[in-house]
Amino acid sequence: MGDPQEDLIRIEGLSLKFDEKTVLEDINLSVKKGDFLAIIGPNGGGKSTLIRCILGFLKPQKGKIFLWGKDSNHFSEWYRIGYVPQRAGQNLGHLNPMTVNEFLQLPSKWYRISIDLSYLDLLTEKFGIKSLLRKRLYQLSFGQLQRTFIVRALALKPELLILDEPSVGLDFMLQEVFYKSLAEFHKKGITIVLITHETWLITKEVNKVACLNQKLYFHGEHREFCKLAEENIYGFPTHVIEHHHW
Repeated sequence: MGDPQEDLIRIEGLSLKFDEKTVLEDINLSVKKGDFLAIIGPNGGGKSTLIRCILGFLKPQKGKIFLWGKDSNHFSEWYRIGYVPQRAGQNLGHLNPMTVNEFLQLPSKWYRISIDLSYLDLLTEKFGIKSLLRKRLYQLSFGQLQRTFIVRALALKPELLILDEPSVGLDFMLQEVFYKSLAEFHKKGITIVLITHETWLITKEVNKVACLNQKLYFHGEHREFCKLAEENIYGFPTHVIEHHHW
C-alpha cells in the first residue's frame, strides 16, 4: 500500500445500505498524491455514492474515511478539494438568477480565501465561458452550466479534484478539450479522481483504475487493469467494465 502519509484519501472497510439494500460492501481504497484515478463500473454500481461518502454527504454504516490522514468526520479543510457533481447544473440553472461571475466567486466566500483573478480569467478562457460571466445561470445551456461548475471547482487551485461524469452534456470536441485540460492540471500537481464512461478519451492520462459494482473488483495500476481486462478475469461482460476502450 506504500506510505499511508501519502494518502489524500484512504477508505477502510466502508459499507453502506439503503433500506436494507447493499449499495457498497467492504470498500478498501486509497488515493495517493499525484494519482489520476478513474472509477468505472455499471450504472447503479455505487460510484457516485462512494464519492458522496468521501465528501461527507452520506454516512456509511461501517468503515472509516480519512482525508489527508484525518478522520473525515473531523476534516475541515474542504477548500483543498474541488468537486463537480454528476449533472451538476440540471436542477440549478433554470431556478437561479445568480450571474456566472457571482457563482464562480462562491468558494472564495465559503472558505474566506481570495481567488487569484488572473488564474480565474485563464480558466474561463480555457473552458469557453469568459463571454458568459454577466449572464444569469438560468440563461445557460446545460453544457455551459457544466463548464461553469468545472471552473468553479478549480477556482481555488485545489490539491484534489473529484469529478462525477463531468463531461456529460459536452459535445465530443469539448470532451476532448476537457480531458486534455485535465491532463494538464494533473501534470501541474493536482490529484484527480474521475468517474467516467468516456474511457477512450483518457487512456493515456489515467495511472490508476478502480472497478466498482457494490464491491471493489479491482483497484490498482492502469497497465495491470488492461492486462486483467483483456483476460476478462472477473467474468464481467465487456460493456460492464468497458475494457475494450482501454
